[in-house]
Amino acid sequence: MFKKIISVLCMFFGILTAAHAGPAANIEYVHNMIAHVWGINVPYNPELKNPRFAANMEYLLAAVDVANEMLNGFRTTDYSTSEYATTSAADTITTNTAVNELIRAVEFPFTATTTETTSFSFRISAGGTFYVDWGDGTIEKIERATAGTEDVYDHTYETAGVYNIRMGGRATAYNGYIAISFANNKNLAGISGSLGRIFRTATKSQPVFSELFSGCTNLTGEIPSELFAGLSGAPVYRMFHRVFYGCSSLTGEIPADLFASVSGAPTANLFRETFEGCSGLTGEIPETLFATISGAPASGCYSGVFAKCSGLTGVIPANLFAELKGPIAASALERVFYNCTGLTGIGGPLFSGITGTPQSYMYHGVFAGCSGLTGEIPSGLFGKFDGAPAYWMFYIAFYGCSGLTGPIPEDLFAGIAGAPAENMFSSLFYGCKKLAGPIPENLFSGISGKPAGSMFSYLFYGCSGLTGSIPEKLFAGISGAPAWGMYRNTFAGCSSLTGSIPDRLFGAFDGAPQDGMFDGTFNGCSKLTGSIPENLFAGIVGKPASSMFWGTFRSCTGLTGSLPANLFAGISGKPAYQMYLSTFSDCTGLTGSIPDRFFGTFDGAPTESMFAATFARCSGLTGSIPENLFAGIVGKPAPYMFQQTFISATGLSGEIPENLFAGIDTSGAAATGMFNRTFAYLNKLTGPSARINGEYLYNIWPDAVTGSTQYTYFNCTGLSDYADIPALWK
Repeated sequence: MFKKIISVLCMFFGILTAAHAGPAANIEYVHNMIAHVWGINVPYNPELKNPRFAANMEYLLAAVDVANEMLNGFRTTDYSTSEYATTSAADTITTNTAVNELIRAVEFPFTATTTETTSFSFRISAGGTFYVDWGDGTIEKIERATAGTEDVYDHTYETAGVYNIRMGGRATAYNGYIAISFANNKNLAGISGSLGRIFRTATKSQPVFSELFSGCTNLTGEIPSELFAGLSGAPVYRMFHRVFYGCSSLTGEIPADLFASVSGAPTANLFRETFEGCSGLTGEIPETLFATISGAPASGCYSGVFAKCSGLTGVIPANLFAELKGPIAASALERVFYNCTGLTGIGGPLFSGITGTPQSYMYHGVFAGCSGLTGEIPSGLFGKFDGAPAYWMFYIAFYGCSGLTGPIPEDLFAGIAGAPAENMFSSLFYGCKKLAGPIPENLFSGISGKPAGSMFSYLFYGCSGLTGSIPEKLFAGISGAPAWGMYRNTFAGCSSLTGSIPDRLFGAFDGAPQDGMFDGTFNGCSKLTGSIPENLFAGIVGKPASSMFWGTFRSCTGLTGSLPANLFAGISGKPAYQMYLSTFSDCTGLTGSIPDRFFGTFDGAPTESMFAATFARCSGLTGSIPENLFAGIVGKPAPYMFQQTFISATGLSGEIPENLFAGIDTSGAAATGMFNRTFAYLNKLTGPSARINGEYLYNIWPDAVTGSTQYTYFNCTGLSDYADIPALWK
């Protein structure tokens, strides 16, 4: 509008300087022309003596200003103060043009409806002239000469009520900040019309609508399909970032042409979390929603775009990202459908156009929580890669997709080759209980090199439908020093996997233990059979680490044979927190005796839960408890250090070695739970109960609080001093 006005005024100036432009117009002509075209009777100046006097440009433009004010109910123009408001005569051509072009009813293309309230506000950073009809008869003109920092515009109503606030005008300049925002306005109840017609594409810049309605939790109704109509050209950085973030009360379907007026290559954070948390939106995702956006992905461009839109339904359209082609960028497609529990299927290889080197977070959580997805994972779903792994690249990608079926495609990660990266496949198929068939042997064939933290943690956790044996070469390329959490719960809950554990399944190690490295790795793999391979942890040499073997074989009831004497031979040094907690608990099929110095060589003080439930319910183990099993552990008691260590390992027999706990400092108080149920139910034990330097435990700590040594010898009726053991201890 502003540019048009300037061009018209420039035309006037040209007409004035041109010879014989038109007959001179008098004042009466000006008034009659306005009345004829617009039906507006602009009052004459009361000081005017003769309406047939010639009209000059100042009078003409002043009449135009008055006409605009009468037409709109408020002053909208100030032409009479411009440089063209001179004493030069106005001719009929100039007058006709001015009346037809400069008199305009202000358009209000966008309306915001309030909740019942006494106030309302929004923010603008764009430059331009804007009009706000606050809905109570108050109309405000906002003039911003340039784009700047965000300013708040608010209004207070005399009476609480529901108001329709109309907005009009035209933005003329942007500076990359948010053009307009209603973010976190709890008094916004509805929207209609177009903001794109107010905040149009400028000559060299685009408006940014980031967080436009973010946090407007009382915003109801459907999204207007024309909301961004009026825009044109290519998108810019975070243009639609978090537009409707958290608008949980919005309803209806997403308009297919919502972003159709913008076309070009993706930009960073373009659609990041645009609809995240819009749980009230329904219907299928329109296949053409992003059809005008084409090119290589940019960082965060679609990150979380539909996250937590639990009301969306149907199959994800196969061509939703058909125009997305080229090298992937960091976080480009992370959390796209996160927790979209109503979606029912993946329509095809959605991201087939993606190429290049993997990037960090690229598919992090892309389908996580989509429990309604059914059918198979499409082959080639993630595109064609050529490069080394990146950290967190597929972290929780299918987490909780409990309805997915069929086999895992062997080529799902084809082309990814190189050294492991932190959390690269962590929790990838977590809870995908209906995935079936064997694990493809070449699924990770390109991965080779030094382990990385949590690289395969929780990988197949809870995948109870997977069958067959664990492929011998699944992790064959892994070599080097162990990393924290590297195989934590990798196969936990895979209750249908069969066969024996392959020797050196996890690669070739050369280094010290790390925290949680084999925490829960086979926990609950009840159908695995055969003996535990002696070289499974070969090459791991050094000081114990926290939770390093926490529940590693827990509930592997199908494992058989004796415990390999050298399974933990490389472990030496100071005990660590929970280092062997529940390592073999509930391995009822294990047989034979416990090897002497089975856990390695220790040199240091006890730590909390270090041997808690280590052999709990290993009822097939036989023979005596080795005297040097805990040799080298010297120092003050630690909480739960031997809690339930041998509970219900009912095949153990013989005497408790007098020096089994010889290194435990007896000079101080008992620690909480330190011997809680340690030998409970071992009714084949004979001889005296546990002693340190000839002194019974219950005499060393006679005043131990309830819980610290409770039921240590419960049902150990074969002990020679059982009758003398205090009630607290049995």
